[in-house]
Amino acid sequence: MVVGSANPVRAIAQHAALLRTVRSLGAHVTMIPFVHGAFDSVFAKDNAIYGREAGITHALLATPRYEVRRREQGARARDLTRINVAVHARPAPFEGGDVIVVEGCCVLLGHGFRSSRDAGPVLSELFGLPVVPLELAESSLYHLDTALAVLADGTALVCSDAFTPSAWRALRALPLREIIEVSRDEATRFALNVVEIDDAIVTGADSDELRHALEARGRRVIYTPLDEFQRSGGSAACLLAPVYE
Repeated sequence: MVVGSANPVRAIAQHAALLRTVRSLGAHVTMIPFVHGAFDSVFAKDNAIYGREAGITHALLATPRYEVRRREQGARARDLTRINVAVHARPAPFEGGDVIVVEGCCVLLGHGFRSSRDAGPVLSELFGLPVVPLELAESSLYHLDTALAVLADGTALVCSDAFTPSAWRALRALPLREIIEVSRDEATRFALNVVEIDDAIVTGADSDELRHALEARGRRVIYTPLDEFQRSGGSAACLLAPVYE
């Protein structure tokens, strides 16, 4: 993270290119406004966790650890309500980047830097799944989605160095299809901060290590540069919030 180093013109162009890419792959994207004065609000995933049931999209608002992110939440709640999202505000100490839903299995909750394992019961209630807390150990990988990605087929892309020994054991005990380990160097370049759409993996990091692993398993890897956002601590998965069914 390099404070004040981003080029706004390049950042806007990169963001637009990311949206074109995911839409071209068939994703439906709903835009929510930037919160002026809260520059990290571009990382829309952190504000809430989204689920859809009976045709209604629900948002569980996060309770960020730091004031610089908490100031976004009032505006986020209003904007989501305007587009008919049912907003739920609960005292759940988490940020969206620390939550990964493994559908039909569990909710993975990263904790230690930005989120607390105390958010587990609220997340379990929302998704009707058990919560597996995973303690993060590497300060440069302070959100779970920078250290781990779980694909729809159960393949996990993971940096083992990011987890405490007990968290690593808990992760390995899950009924995953396969675990692909990625180096710390590649993870800190946001190689794991990816978006999956069907057989395509969209990434803002040009990682040969990850690309070779994924292409060997029949995946398309689509690189769209996001270095302006990486300067501020996030990449593709931070900029887009999935809606879980």
